[in-house]
Amino acid sequence: MTKEQLILEANNKQKQITDLYALVDTLQTNMNAAIFYLNEEDKQKVTSVPSYKWCMNWKQGDERN
Repeated sequence: MTKEQLILEANNKQKQITDLYALVDTLQTNMNAAIFYLNEEDKQKVTSVPSYKWCMNWKQGDERN
């Protein structure tokens, strides 16, 4: 690979990472909005799911740990 190709690939990877950060942020925002409309029993069911907890607790930089 040439130096230019490596730079282009690195820039593309950074754009993908930035897009994924935006996707997770949007997911967290939408999950918060949806939970607001649930009754307490349904809210408890949803918020106890491990993938919900991971999604809501994840923040930029966690992928480095």
